[in-house]
Amino acid sequence: MELFQGINYKILNKGKEVEYTGIEYDSRKIKNNNIFFALEGKNFDGHKYIKMAIENGAKMIVVSKELEILHKDISYIEVEDTRKIMGQVASNFYNKPEKKIKIIGVTGTNGKTTSTYILESLLGKVARIGTVEYKVGDEVFEAVNTTPESLDIIKIIDLALKKNIEYLVMEVSSHALEMARVDMLDFDVAVFTNLSQDHLDYHENMEKYFLAKRKLFLKLKDKRKSVINIDDNNGKILSNEFKGISYGEKAILSGKVLEYNLSHMKIELTYKGDTYVKNVKLMGLFNLYNIMGAVGGALQLGFEFKNICDKLENLSAVPGRFQIVEAGQNYMVVVDYAHTPDGLKNILLALDSIKKTRIITVFGAGGDRDKTKRPLMALEASKYSDYIILTSDNPRTENPKLILDDVEKGLENSNVFYEKQVNREEAIKRAIEIAKKDDIILIAGKGHETYQIIANEKIHFDDREIAKKYILENKLQEVLICF
Repeated sequence: MELFQGINYKILNKGKEVEYTGIEYDSRKIKNNNIFFALEGKNFDGHKYIKMAIENGAKMIVVSKELEILHKDISYIEVEDTRKIMGQVASNFYNKPEKKIKIIGVTGTNGKTTSTYILESLLGKVARIGTVEYKVGDEVFEAVNTTPESLDIIKIIDLALKKNIEYLVMEVSSHALEMARVDMLDFDVAVFTNLSQDHLDYHENMEKYFLAKRKLFLKLKDKRKSVINIDDNNGKILSNEFKGISYGEKAILSGKVLEYNLSHMKIELTYKGDTYVKNVKLMGLFNLYNIMGAVGGALQLGFEFKNICDKLENLSAVPGRFQIVEAGQNYMVVVDYAHTPDGLKNILLALDSIKKTRIITVFGAGGDRDKTKRPLMALEASKYSDYIILTSDNPRTENPKLILDDVEKGLENSNVFYEKQVNREEAIKRAIEIAKKDDIILIAGKGHETYQIIANEKIHFDDREIAKKYILENKLQEVLICF
């Protein structure tokens, strides 16, 4: 069978010959003559939705276990792992579109999203896959996962080719690498940002987490096309193995921050003896590293260093990453996605470099995720904050009060003033009420997200909207008091 070329499979039932019109793993999206992949996950089993898929028009069902054949005119194919082979079948169905585009993968704990946005600015018209959104030229789609299922990646690439797009820039998560979502891809360039504690609920320990990230570099067409942060200890290990372009304080591509102000920072980049000084609108040392990683990616694609650096002054802020909420107030409000100890440390260090008075930090920790990082986040926050308000992030199915108890343990030996407010909106309101002239409020953890997950319900919630609402209310109250 041509679609399953190079794949081990077993025909459980040979149905009628049809011309297949598409592939789906969501039974609700099935149309007439589609192929349905019954994926299995931690909390779901696609085999339960085979009947619905057939009712909606599926003519082939791909499964990972023998089961009752519901209709003799429907083809049933059994494979060892439906998720693992879905990308290859999709590639065959769409005539191997991934072979016709240049693919740049970015992996690491922090900085993936910003790095892909910078790469887009440097490369021009691209397809971009990541945490905030999936984008193909001017067309934008909602991001379900940082790295989507293999079928969705192939569909995005196919659409990109139809739009004459030359590059796919994508965040590659450790989950995606472990779950075979990118198995059908060969990468032209791979960028490593950093590695710090996160996702240990899934990977169990840091060694397994690192080995998951390393898989991206094993998928390079040319192992020398890596771009690696060697100021990170795990980056040094990767760089010794894969070579390529190293970046950092003393690397093949080096950089430093020369000056900060409230609107931009001045940076210096050096590569092979050439040095350029540029003003960029992104802030913080961590963003210098994001810039260097993206610059390295463009260099590996053959772009000239000078031309790359000239484009840096046109960079714009990334949604939910050091995003300033401005409503005429006399203090700064920053919303950032920082949700790991290292991420929180990085954004607070950046704010500390420009603060005049106090930093008020609002943050929490997600439920049903790595619990060991919760007190570590509080510890980092206590080092650079003058006042902390602990609050809910996405509590999911955990008791939010108990999550805050875990976070609070990191403040036991700290002298920083703090309070707990389970309701996130009330926590943001409180921060704005106590803010004074020249203070900085950091609202961390959710960034670009426009929802909050409480129990199993997803409700609309946007830190930026809430902050603006209470800034304006506060200003109105001040006006009324004057009268």
